[in-house]
Amino acid sequence: MEDAEIALMFSLLVIPVAIWLQLWVKSRRENRKNVLGEEEFESTLRAFTSIIIEGAAIVGGLIMIIMGSGGVIKYIINFYT
Repeated sequence: MEDAEIALMFSLLVIPVAIWLQLWVKSRRENRKNVLGEEEFESTLRAFTSIIIEGAAIVGGLIMIIMGSGGVIKYIINFYT
């Protein structure tokens, strides 16, 4: 295989991982909601840790989606030109 196909395979593998990260953060947030629909934390440390971890997951997932779709677009442009 050429380097372009390998880059395309990695780009296609990254996109589902990024989507899974976004769904993981969503399910964590839904599990913390109380009856009124507000998020509840046991302590301030737990809230701070959750904000840091979920924020990093969201930003990392978005970066992975951008890089993965960019790799696919780059392959398509190089293949058809």
